[in-house]
Amino acid sequence: MKVKSLSDVKIEITGKGRGVFANRNFREGEKVVIGHRVQSLPERTNHSFQIDIDLHIELDEPGRLINHSCNPNTGIRNNEFGAYDFVALIDINEGSEITWDYETTEYISIAIPECCCGASNCRIKTLGFKFRSTQLRKKYGIFIADYLKDFSI
Repeated sequence: MKVKSLSDVKIEITGKGRGVFANRNFREGEKVVIGHRVQSLPERTNHSFQIDIDLHIELDEPGRLINHSCNPNTGIRNNEFGAYDFVALIDINEGSEITWDYETTEYISIAIPECCCGASNCRIKTLGFKFRSTQLRKKYGIFIADYLKDFSI
C-alpha cells in the first residue's frame, strides 16, 4: 500500500504541473504519503530525491509529484522502503495541496531555478541544505533526511 488508502490523496493538474491533493483531512503527525523507491539513479536530476550524499533515487507516485513549498504542510522521514514518508506538520484539510520543502532532502538543490510556491516566506530559489542547515534544522526538527542530520551546523 503506497498511501494509507488509495483514495486518501489525488493527483491534479496545477499551474505548476501535476500536484498531490488531500482527499480527506489529515491530522498533524499522520503519514500522508508513503514513498517507495523505484530505482537508484547514477546522478541527480530535477525530479530525483537525495537519500544519501552520493545517492539519488526516483520515488513512485504520488510521492514524486508532491510539489515544493517554502512553507510546506508535510515533512519527510526516511522509511523502510529506502525512500521517504511525507508526514503532516500541521492539520491538513481535504482539498489542500500536499507540499514539502525540497531543501530537507537535497544537500545542493538544482530543482527550482525560481520558486513559485507563493508562500509569504518564499525563499525565491531552493539552494539546498548546505546553504541553510541551521534555519532548516530549527524549522523542521526531525523532519529532514537522515543523512543530513550528520552534518554539523
